[in-house]
Amino acid sequence: LLLLGLALLAKVDRVTIGTLIGVDALMIVTGLVGALSETMLARYTWWLISTISMIVVLYFLATSLRSAAKQRSEEVQSTFNTLTVLTLVLWTAYPILWIIGTEGAGVVGLGVETLAFMVLDVS
Repeated sequence: LLLLGLALLAKVDRVTIGTLIGVDALMIVTGLVGALSETMLARYTWWLISTISMIVVLYFLATSLRSAAKQRSEEVQSTFNTLTVLTLVLWTAYPILWIIGTEGAGVVGLGVETLAFMVLDVS
């Protein structure tokens, strides 16, 4: 819903919205498959695919959607830019936390990982 809200705020076309939502769904599903995979190679492979999908989504936000938002009023531009920066920063933390958490390298314990994901989810 966040991406849909940003896309509607920027007033991009339906094809862009569909592509954005599709890549977002791919990111989520491949992240889930990675978490459910039994071997480390499979986990890291799915993590990489999910992370690449996330980068594509963030690229759309920083390019196509931002360009469309620039055609809107100053208030819309400001709102869009603020929400996009928050999304870029917060979403970048997810794959980092996944890779250092219990699903990945196990550098961070389950309690810390769970707390960090909860904070990211409500932020």
